[in-house]
Amino acid sequence: MEILEFARPRTLDEALHLVRERHGTAIGGAAWLRMNTKTMPLGVDLSELGLDYIREANGSIEIGAMTTYRELETSPLLEARFGALFRNTVSHIVGIQLRNIITVGGTLAGRYGFSDLNTTLCALGAKVVFYPGKVADVASFIQDGEEGPFLIEKVLLPVSARASYQQMRITANDFPIINAAAAWTGSSWRIAVGSRPAASRLCKKAMVLLGNEPYPSDEKIGQATVAAAEELQFGSDIRASAEYRREILPALVRRALMEVRG
Repeated sequence: MEILEFARPRTLDEALHLVRERHGTAIGGAAWLRMNTKTMPLGVDLSELGLDYIREANGSIEIGAMTTYRELETSPLLEARFGALFRNTVSHIVGIQLRNIITVGGTLAGRYGFSDLNTTLCALGAKVVFYPGKVADVASFIQDGEEGPFLIEKVLLPVSARASYQQMRITANDFPIINAAAAWTGSSWRIAVGSRPAASRLCKKAMVLLGNEPYPSDEKIGQATVAAAEELQFGSDIRASAEYRREILPALVRRALMEVRG
């Protein structure tokens, strides 16, 4: 990848101007962006904007767009609120060196089909904040995208939830064949599936089947696992066939739901 012009803005307003008016490309850790072979007319480095934080504020947990996977993995706040959820989601991704540069904002902006994190965020009902203040559901953004150039400022999580992330890989550090996450938010169930190999989607029919019962029966869980596999579309790639993904998904959804139920 060749960058013809490089800018390092000092404010979010300046960064947004470069992205919107000069059609710059926002650069976080550039873990996946650097794999692009196209020439980039203007690269906008976001490293000086103070967006690397995990904090509790205004009734939510805020995660800045420049927060790395390694920071998610080792955060005492996330551990206290969600147990091992984020560690389980990101700790197997390649190696610590790469997890030190992959950012939350970059992962969301790319809407990558192989993403582990996006599936967990969808299950938690996370919100994405676009500077200067527009808020959208992560699940809706991943499905539909955002019209026009945008700049992700942060992600908002509920202050607590019972949740579980499950995945299947050929090898420990490879991209997942399929992944799933389930969460009890305190009032409803959410189930998300990713790496189909397409991007993460909510399993809405399965969620309806579970209702608002925090401890669903084995029968209800069984019905939800079948519904999840039936309502989603799957594709084939070098890692697995669509049929294989459809066959193993119910086991992952069942594990996630039973782990959350306890």
